[in-house]
Amino acid sequence: MKKLVLLLLAFLSLQLSAQELKLKKGAVVDNIKVGDSLPYSFSLLLPSNFTVNKKWPVVFIVDYNNREKQVIRLMASIAEEKGYILAASNNLNDTISISKNILAFTKTFNSVVGMLPIDENQIYTTGFNRAGRLASTIPAFISNIDGVLSYSSTVGNIEIINVKKPYQYIGIVSGYNFNYTEMLANKELLNKLKIPNQLLIEESRNNWPSTNNLATALDLFKMSAMAKGNLAVDSLFINNNYNTTLTTINKLVAANKLKKAKNLIDQTIMVYKPFKKIDSLKDKSNALRKNKIYKSLKRAENNVWFKEQSLKNDFAYYVEEDAYTHNFNNLGWWAHQTKEIDRFKNSTNQEQQKMGYRLEGYLVALTNDYIDTVLAEKNTDYDALSFLYMLKTIIAPKDYDPYLKIISLSAKNNDFGTSIFYLEELLKNGYTDADKLYNLESTTLLKLTPEYNALIEKYLKKGRYILKE
Repeated sequence: MKKLVLLLLAFLSLQLSAQELKLKKGAVVDNIKVGDSLPYSFSLLLPSNFTVNKKWPVVFIVDYNNREKQVIRLMASIAEEKGYILAASNNLNDTISISKNILAFTKTFNSVVGMLPIDENQIYTTGFNRAGRLASTIPAFISNIDGVLSYSSTVGNIEIINVKKPYQYIGIVSGYNFNYTEMLANKELLNKLKIPNQLLIEESRNNWPSTNNLATALDLFKMSAMAKGNLAVDSLFINNNYNTTLTTINKLVAANKLKKAKNLIDQTIMVYKPFKKIDSLKDKSNALRKNKIYKSLKRAENNVWFKEQSLKNDFAYYVEEDAYTHNFNNLGWWAHQTKEIDRFKNSTNQEQQKMGYRLEGYLVALTNDYIDTVLAEKNTDYDALSFLYMLKTIIAPKDYDPYLKIISLSAKNNDFGTSIFYLEELLKNGYTDADKLYNLESTTLLKLTPEYNALIEKYLKKGRYILKE
């Protein structure tokens, strides 16, 4: 087959270029213009066996600030294997309104649906982290979205889901991610609303979902389409996936990983109920629920969740209280809390270990949210901002930007002592960009001081203004 697909776009309603457009198959093509006069573009991946003689499922990738190009390449091999088209708007941004992001997405959506043979019953969106909320909001504006895949993010607004025509929701989250407990609560709420959903759990601390879970998600979309009657039932596909899942369940039970086994059994019941008799799986689920080891594991998990929620409530209260009362004296208490979190992270108890990482992620996200809030205020509270930057250096010591912000803010107030202290803390933590240190805002006088230059010379051997004896 030819490597290039020739698509004639002369009469598209969205005013795509009236010239011939050549698209590679099996490779990502970036920056395809929506129209000659419009400032919108998108990235596209066609499977290597793409042909215009059949209709194809499509996943629209929703992400911000050029990350969509990373996501489309992450999913490329899975889409190739499963036979999905991938498309991603290049114009989404987390600093603009939802309405503007929806508009940019709609331009890409209409362009792709207009130019390619898309199966209108297999149209999906996916979003990672914060973008997951936007991905789950889009179906409220574009009704023929059949499913949403969200990584580490809950549904944007459950109230706007059309319960009479709900989409298939699939979540993926790591047990180490601070959104883990919220994703579990999100699942329970979707269940109560009878909205079809599955939650896939990552076992690693990676920032990206595994290819296994991405492949499973696309398979679940396919089976959902079959269950709705939108796609012919492929018995071989169903049986192969079912048997593979049963093998996994049996291995989990044999290894006494009973919580994971029961979760997988319950998910399997929901997925395969339209295709198979699942009485034996229901019996197995009930047996596990009564199992003493399973009960013990659930109690331990619930105890961890209770402690985690209590600590999160404390953190939420004290971050706000300390920031807006400029309680710099409480930074020592925060340093103690991070030591406690580190103790959890280093625990031999896996549930406590996961809790430690979740608490760390929660505290970082919470502090970032308050920083954004203070910066968005008409009259910036610079003392509150300084406190939050200082807190950030405690809870995320390898994030260098807060150190630089404190150095600059303190120098602006002629508090060179604080600037020097945080400069040394920054350098101790491995910072190496001497040029940036000499170009920080409001540091004209600070960077001439002997102390400032001596520290840069000591750690980087790049002090510029060193007095020679």
